Amino acid sequence: MNRALAILFAAVWFLPTAAAEVVIVQPSEPSAELAIPLTIAVVSALLLWRWFVPRQLASLQVAFEIEDDLYEVHRISRTVVEARELLSVREVRKGAILYMMGMTGILLLIAELMFDPKTFYQPNLYLIGVLVGLPIVVSPWETLNAQLIGVGKANIKAGFASRLGRLTTLPLLIGALLATVILGLQLEGQVSPQWIAISMLVFMGPTIIAYGRIMGASWNVLLLNKWRSFRGQTTAIDPERPRFVNRLVAVILVLFLFTMPLTALNGIVTVIYVITVEPSNTEAMLN
Repeated sequence: MNRALAILFAAVWFLPTAAAEVVIVQPSEPSAELAIPLTIAVVSALLLWRWFVPRQLASLQVAFEIEDDLYEVHRISRTVVEARELLSVREVRKGAILYMMGMTGILLLIAELMFDPKTFYQPNLYLIGVLVGLPIVVSPWETLNAQLIGVGKANIKAGFASRLGRLTTLPLLIGALLATVILGLQLEGQVSPQWIAISMLVFMGPTIIAYGRIMGASWNVLLLNKWRSFRGQTTAIDPERPRFVNRLVAVILVLFLFTMPLTALNGIVTVIYVITVEPSNTEAMLN
């Protein structure tokens, strides 16, 4: 997964930029060239699913810190075959399908931009919206359920309560979204982009909180251990001596982990500055 992020970052970094007017091709005007981005995205997604993802999960471990620099490490998979068996588990399969939907949508968008950044086929845009939008909608709901209800209930009574809770959290999440939109409409008289952003922030809140809890608990451990892996040292989390590719991935992760809090802090400071000072280039700064 970490290599996928690195490859995706590199692909986006080298995308061509275009200042010309964008052309949306209607479904009534199909051509063979318009099918190329979709073909590239589908083939790339199949390779990602059949080859890349299982190999990334072939040495999956979970570590719990017991004391300082002392970890209880559980190895979940060792081989590609075991990784594929892990992906066939029901709960894992659901998450993997959502992950592949999002990645396929992103790959399709990248293929559209790389092939012809000034022309977009309308059905592909709708497909991108569905592939990326569905995981975005499901993710906050699932993370909210995991935080409020938990997973893996053992008995029937708890299972019934869990299912009832899952049916309750979705209306709760949608209600919070609609309430934020209505509040913005009452205060501004219209649904402004600022209130749309606030509404989406409320809707994505459970995912943001869950991601923050995970990264907050593991950031320091990941940074230190990946730095040691980059230097060729074995660690409690990575007991095997890292190869060249592992060391390369480790330094990329160190770079991402180090800049992650700086990027978040920069975003917060920028928004506060724009709201309080209201400079003349506000839109350019936010963009």
